[in-house]
Amino acid sequence: MTPRYRPLLAALALLAASALPLLAQTQSELEQLIEEGQAEEEKLQQLPGMEIPGLSEAALSARARLPKGEEVERLRISQDQQVDPATYLVGPGDVFELYIWGEWNRSYLVQVDPEGNAIVPTVGSFHAASQKLAQVKEQILDRTREKYPRVEITLTLTSMRYFTVYLTGAVVDEGSLIAHPNTRVSDLIERGGGFLDDLKGTIEETVAGKKVTRTTQLQPQPTARRSIQLLHRDGTQEAVDLEMYRATGEVRFNPYVRMGDMVHVEYRQQDIFAYGSVNKEGVQEYRPGDTVGTLLSLAGGVSGDAPLEVAEIWRFRPDGRTNDIIPLISAEDVARQVRAADISGVPLQPKDMLFIRSRSDWQQTPTIYVQGEVKYRGRYRIVQGQTRLRDIIGQAGGFTERASLPEARLLRAKARAIKDPEYQRLQLLQAVSGLADMSPEDKAYLKSKGREERGRLAVDFERLFRDGEETHNVLIEGGDVIFVPERRRTVSLSGQLKKPGLLKFEEGRRVGYYLDQAGGFSWSANQGGARLLRARTGEREQLDKNLLVEAGDEIWVPEKEYRNWWEFTQTTMRTVAETLTLILLVRAF
Repeated sequence: MTPRYRPLLAALALLAASALPLLAQTQSELEQLIEEGQAEEEKLQQLPGMEIPGLSEAALSARARLPKGEEVERLRISQDQQVDPATYLVGPGDVFELYIWGEWNRSYLVQVDPEGNAIVPTVGSFHAASQKLAQVKEQILDRTREKYPRVEITLTLTSMRYFTVYLTGAVVDEGSLIAHPNTRVSDLIERGGGFLDDLKGTIEETVAGKKVTRTTQLQPQPTARRSIQLLHRDGTQEAVDLEMYRATGEVRFNPYVRMGDMVHVEYRQQDIFAYGSVNKEGVQEYRPGDTVGTLLSLAGGVSGDAPLEVAEIWRFRPDGRTNDIIPLISAEDVARQVRAADISGVPLQPKDMLFIRSRSDWQQTPTIYVQGEVKYRGRYRIVQGQTRLRDIIGQAGGFTERASLPEARLLRAKARAIKDPEYQRLQLLQAVSGLADMSPEDKAYLKSKGREERGRLAVDFERLFRDGEETHNVLIEGGDVIFVPERRRTVSLSGQLKKPGLLKFEEGRRVGYYLDQAGGFSWSANQGGARLLRARTGEREQLDKNLLVEAGDEIWVPEKEYRNWWEFTQTTMRTVAETLTLILLVRAF
């Protein structure tokens, strides 16, 4: 810094130091004016008569009383429906918000205290506990409007309370639980770990030297899900039916809990049964007043929409051994097509068994599937006992130019589903001990069954559609499959040939021609075991050079069996020596 600027800088520093007290005084006066303005504004907004002894501004300010932190999360209660003021019971912990606007604009939180009272500043105290929300709102609004007649006033429920309820009986965890007004009985039981008969454990055992873990039910006695007791503080009680709630979805069977309620779960005492044309056969819990309609609802309703043919109740007599059969449907009822609703009002007794039968052939829509070389592939509906093979091919638009009628086939799914016990027995025997323990007849049966195409009908498409033989125009049944493959213009040669592979099919050629095209047999060919496999029937024929070959046929030549001649010679010589020795011994004696 040059010496000539030093006097100037010193003068500026002295001026700044003298101005600092003045600036500080100005800032202090400005802050004071702002505070006075805020106080004046609050005074203007103050309602007449708000100066209540013992109540501070913090106690009356809506902003100061808003919950913060974890308390906010607790107030966010999930709801399955909106609150109905006509049924909602107010209790300690509920919070209301009072809005006043017009000449003044203010909002206040009003909380119901532990004694059940709601205090509204400048208006008064109201007993709100155990009263309907609509009644509490009406009382507070009427008194507040009397106090402030020239303003608009509304009162809303801002947040719901938490309270204690008790869970006892056949549940995993008994005791007290925290709930809120939107907690249903099923929610409470779930928080208590669920029903005791749902509790399962694992047991480790050693079976055949291996460790096996199996699941077991710790409590075999079923719980009474339809007879859960909901006891209220006022001495009243409700019977909760969670099975009907799950079966019908009606929430009236699964009510809300209230403060101080006790939910008690017992074990099941009595049963009823449903069998036959229902979606869920088996046992159900009985409750007094149950009807056939109740049981059908628990059983998931009648399966399908067919009219009922049989409906009867089997009921035990007082001796507990014999029973009576109570018919619910008569012959006249069958004629007018009885539905489940027509018998739903019949009352039931414990241990009753309901048997329901409906027509299995009611409005059936049997269909078949057409696949392959037809103009319109897909599924077709048939009339059972009337539709024939030619009808279906006509609906499918006929065959394409590439269709192979000799290889076309009709498969019956119903026949394929029938098990052959003898074939299954032989398969199991073969898997265990091979073919050694089988008789020649068993081996032949196993071989033929392994080759056949199960469910294939003996229908010749070529004779039906080219030659017009109507004996092959068979009736079609539901589930059948018609398959028309593409024509193969080749002949397959496989096995021990010099040039195996596919050869172009030529009409009228015989086996000898195709063998020549393949270069003849190889040195290891077993010519005596060679076969001609027919594409039309799947039959194997002894190979003959004069056999006429059709499109798609296959010529197969197996390999000559390998023989160790030295081993064969040794075995033969040993056998001869043993035989001679035996002869000499016999002569010696």
